[in-house]
Amino acid sequence: MSTIIQNEPSSFTDAIKHQVLKDSMIEEYESIMKNDVWDVVPRPQGKAVVTSKWLYKIKHEVDGSAEKYKAHFVARGFSQKEGIDYDKIFASVTRYTTIRSIIALTASQGWNLHQMDVTTTFLHGSIKEEVYVEQPKGFEIYDRESHVCRLKKALYELKQAPRAWYERIDSYLMKLGFTRSEVDPNLYFKVTDDKPLILVLYVEDLFLTGADPLIHECKREMASEFEMKDLGLMHYFLGLEVWQKPGEIFLSQGKYVVKILERFGMVDCKPITTLIELDFKKLSGSVVRPVLRNATEYRQLVRALMFLVNSRPYICFAINTLSQHMVEPHHSHWIDAKNLLRYLRGTITHGLRYTAGDVRLLGYTDADWASSVVD
Repeated sequence: MSTIIQNEPSSFTDAIKHQVLKDSMIEEYESIMKNDVWDVVPRPQGKAVVTSKWLYKIKHEVDGSAEKYKAHFVARGFSQKEGIDYDKIFASVTRYTTIRSIIALTASQGWNLHQMDVTTTFLHGSIKEEVYVEQPKGFEIYDRESHVCRLKKALYELKQAPRAWYERIDSYLMKLGFTRSEVDPNLYFKVTDDKPLILVLYVEDLFLTGADPLIHECKREMASEFEMKDLGLMHYFLGLEVWQKPGEIFLSQGKYVVKILERFGMVDCKPITTLIELDFKKLSGSVVRPVLRNATEYRQLVRALMFLVNSRPYICFAINTLSQHMVEPHHSHWIDAKNLLRYLRGTITHGLRYTAGDVRLLGYTDADWASSVVD
């Protein structure tokens, strides 16, 4: 049976046809048992039971090849009721501006970026509410198939799961001597013997930078507390392709650009060298133009393009201009959006290049808003 899977399966029936996913489900279930996540009990009378399902993810390498197949047993949190199954649910995540800033600092200081992944993240967070979920499909206990699981710890997609995990890892990092940033609560730092260590957290993914001895010590401490996977030097983080070499770090989203071009049928389009036409009367809609029939596709394209500003901040103006017409886009706006795709077709390998040297904070302003009558 082939282990090459092009698309992530949407059902248990499809997943069990692939041995790599069957192994991943077994690994997930064994991790649940190891972490003592639930007790199997008779179905309670008068209590709501949250439904469950298997969710499958394929993690990719920078070149697009599959790095790892993952299966998560998740709760269908949409069936939970506030005040009964959950209370507080908010948990912050780090911002991409923080990620880019720390990467720029890393390059300037000549440090390395190291990445770690927390295995079965949410299973480490405890919950206080009385929550019952269905047994995982394919792993029902013999003679107790009608029983349910009373949770002691969180599951993926349980509404309070992200908050429970964040509280758990935040308290542990505080014990290790980290200081939480006041600007970004997912940015931690500490200084030991005048040597710095910085940690950036995004749910189950985190990266470290600073003095190498402190990085390796932190890795050991984290692995002793949680099930961790040491990914070594960072190559791919939250959709950002990271290329590290002495004195330089390069960020790009080439793979993501190709996906957008494929999705909107522009892979073979003719590249152009300009981002957007600076005809503000036309862009603002003051010139009468036909309304676009398929506005949904336009909105999908603009939303897909928004993620690209993380490695191409210079296209922010063009995307901002296009996003101002999401309610009633005209045909001319669709043409401009496709022209932006043509520009991206010719600049797939472009990105952000950070080099070693002094850190300088520069700011720019344009007093007349680039002659825009709208702004």
